[in-house]
Amino acid sequence: MEKASVVERTGQYFREVRAETRKIVWPDLRRTGVYTLVVLVTVGVLALLIYVADLVFGALLSHV
Repeated sequence: MEKASVVERTGQYFREVRAETRKIVWPDLRRTGVYTLVVLVTVGVLALLIYVADLVFGALLSHV
């Protein structure tokens, strides 16, 4: 059994990538907006929690 050439293997790779890409179900604009909003709210909440934790730890360590 002979190994395929680099050109043949590269071509096969890109054909497979193209076939897999066609299977992707892309979200519509509304769903993308909802996902974006969820990410932004989550980041905001986490940033707020980190800020509060920093204030608390800073206050505690300033008294040590």
